[in-house]
Amino acid sequence: MNLRRRWVDSLLGALEVKRHYYHCRVCRQGFCPRDRQLGLSVRSLSPAASEVISLTGIQTSFAQSSEVTLQKLCGLKVSESTVERVTEDAGERLKKLLADKVTFGKDESWQWQRDARGKTCAYVSCDATGVRQQGPGGERADGRMAYVGMIYNAHSDADERRPDPHSARYLAGFYDLGELGLQLRRQAAQVGWDEAEQQLALSDGGSGLEEFLRVNFPRAERILDFWHAADHLTQLGQALDPDDEPRRTEQVAQWCHRLKHEGGLAIVHTLKELDVGEGTAAQRIAHADCLRYFQNHQHKMDYPRYVANGWQIGSGPVESACKTVVGSRLKQSGMRWSEVGSDAVCHLRALYLSQPGQWEAYWKTYPN
Repeated sequence: MNLRRRWVDSLLGALEVKRHYYHCRVCRQGFCPRDRQLGLSVRSLSPAASEVISLTGIQTSFAQSSEVTLQKLCGLKVSESTVERVTEDAGERLKKLLADKVTFGKDESWQWQRDARGKTCAYVSCDATGVRQQGPGGERADGRMAYVGMIYNAHSDADERRPDPHSARYLAGFYDLGELGLQLRRQAAQVGWDEAEQQLALSDGGSGLEEFLRVNFPRAERILDFWHAADHLTQLGQALDPDDEPRRTEQVAQWCHRLKHEGGLAIVHTLKELDVGEGTAAQRIAHADCLRYFQNHQHKMDYPRYVANGWQIGSGPVESACKTVVGSRLKQSGMRWSEVGSDAVCHLRALYLSQPGQWEAYWKTYPN
């Protein structure tokens, strides 16, 4: 045992740290227990410096963080590669903790908004967004779809109270849907999901999402995003009447009005009554596809009741989350990512943008 010195980069500049060094004669490994207590990693950075580097790394490019942001904000001079490694290390560590069933912060039930019936309502939603990838050495690689799941407290016109503007929990990354469901349920439990009298699950009907919501949130009433349903009617109108735009626009508007005020079953009846026998093969296929879509999803299209109850009928919040959590950092012009790096940054950005306190609670556990 002896004292050894180590230089550490901190937000206050370079610091010299003296700590005891121990050597095991059996395994022939040396270690300094004090390093763990001080939160010192192998990168010779203080915990605060690592946090700030990660914070800038998920806001803008690693090069911009290194060359401008960090130097301007706190005078910290580190290389672009250091910003990248520190940020991705933090995201990978977060991913592991979430998989190990760790949650951050204290359990505290949200003040759920009330609908037109006076019942408290909690929302869950999920969507996917593409992230461009590159292989080793800059080789071309297929893109990956990152899932974004969220638990949120929506504004209700029927309730004069306003939810906290940050009443949302996000998860993002290259998840298997089964694992995402387990983690999203843990986030929901921490904010009092089960205390809400009405649970609601919104999605755009993407592949596997309805089953995902049914399995993981069985008490939630599932709602198909109205605008995705309306888009199918728009596409059908384009196929059936491609040349007369005013007439087509009026017809689609009538269909959408009926969908919103009478529901999906009414549209099924409307489409069945359409005579497309003399249309082209492409028109008949478009009609059959649209009819099949509404028949398959009509159980999630009771929009008159949803609106009367004061519920949301659009998946705008999760679509916005895809842009905010993933797109604004990982889908900038010309960006391509490694699979590990993009997954790590997705996880870290989701934590940062979740309700206040999540980010701080995570960094309090550093580096254990």
